[in-house]
Amino acid sequence: MINIGVFFGGPSVEHEVSVITAQQAISQLLKMPGYQVVPIYISKDNQWYTGDYLLEVEHFKDLNKVITESQKVNMVKSNKCAMLIKDPIPKLKSAYVTSVDIAFPIIHGTGGEDGTLQGFLEHMDIPYIGCNVLSASMTMDKIASKLFLKNSGVRVVEGDWFYTHDWIMYQSAIIDALEEKLNYPMIVKPADIGSSVGVTPAKNRNELINAIDLARFFTNRILVERMLVGMREINISVVGDSEKLELSVCEEPLSASDFLTYEEKYVNSNQTKGMSAAKRKLPADLTNSLKKEIEKMAAEAFVALDCAGVSRIDFMIDSQSGLPYINEFNTIPGSLSFYLWEATGKSFKELLEAMISAAHRTYRRKKSLTRSNTINILSTADLKGIKK
Repeated sequence: MINIGVFFGGPSVEHEVSVITAQQAISQLLKMPGYQVVPIYISKDNQWYTGDYLLEVEHFKDLNKVITESQKVNMVKSNKCAMLIKDPIPKLKSAYVTSVDIAFPIIHGTGGEDGTLQGFLEHMDIPYIGCNVLSASMTMDKIASKLFLKNSGVRVVEGDWFYTHDWIMYQSAIIDALEEKLNYPMIVKPADIGSSVGVTPAKNRNELINAIDLARFFTNRILVERMLVGMREINISVVGDSEKLELSVCEEPLSASDFLTYEEKYVNSNQTKGMSAAKRKLPADLTNSLKKEIEKMAAEAFVALDCAGVSRIDFMIDSQSGLPYINEFNTIPGSLSFYLWEATGKSFKELLEAMISAAHRTYRRKKSLTRSNTINILSTADLKGIKK
C-alpha cells in the first residue's frame, strides 16, 4: 500500500479554494486500489494536522472544529519516506502517526503553489506530484513567467511591472510610464496571487490608480498589462512532464464581465466544484489552425518552464489580430483541470495516475544525478588556524 500525503489549506487568501480542490482529488484517490490517503491540512496560521476528520468536505464549514478534531503533526525525514509525528511529542508514548511515500501538494497560492512547499519536500527526499521548486515559483509569479516565456519566444501580452513600495513614493511617475507604454484599457494583477484575487480592469487613469491601490494589499509586486478588447479566453490543460506529455481539449469560459472573476469561479457557482462548475463552452469552437497553434504554444511553454503533473494554461485570443497569447499558468495545486480531461476521454482517476507516474519519473531522473562529491577535501587539508 502506498501512502499518498495530500497537502491542502495553507496560509493563503485561497485557503478555502484549496480545500475544495483537495476534496475533489481525495474523493477519487479513496476509490483507487493500492493507495492510502493521508490528509495533511495546513491551517491559516501554518500549523499541520492529519486525521480522518479531514476527509469530509462538510467538516470544513467550521475551521476551528477541524483543528480540534484533528491531530497536530510535524513531518520528519525517514528512510525512503517521510513520517508524520505528533506535535508536541509525547513523553511516554510513541510520537509516530503515519508515513508518507509520495506527496500531493494541493495548496493554492502562497506557501504551496509558489515552490516553498516543494523545497521542503525536496529535503524530505520523497516523490511529489507537480512542478519542482523553480518551475512552481516561476509559474506562480506572473512577472517571472511572462519574462521567461517572452525570452523563450512564446507570445505573451505586453505589459510592465513595479514594486508596491515604489508605487507609494513615485505614483505619478509610474502612471505616466504606464500610459506612455500601454493604451487603455489595462488590467492590474498582483504578481503572485491566483484565482483572480486582486485582479481589476482599468479604463482610465482614476480606475488604474484604484486598481493598483487594491492590488498592493495582496502583493509586493504588481503587473499591469494591455487588456485585449473583445478577447476570447481559451483554456487548455497539459499533463505529464518534459519526457512525456498529453494535451486536453480546449474550453472557452463564459463570463458576464471582461474577465472571469473570483466570484464567478468559486462563489456564484457550485462552491464544492469550483472552476468545474463555471459556465463554459466545451470543447471550444476553434478553427483547426488556431487549435493547433494553441496546442503548440501550450506544449512549448509547459516544457520551457519544466512543468510536471497537470497544468491549465489560460490563453487570450485578440479579436482584432486573431492571435493567441498565453495569459497565465495554473499548475498543481492551482488547478487539477479534471473536467477538461473528462471531456478529452481521460477519467479523473486516470488523470491522477498520469500525474503520479510523472512524479515517479521526475524522482527517478533526479536520483540518477550526481549530487555530491565523494572526495572529502577536508580530510587532507591543513585546517589549523582556519578560524583565526
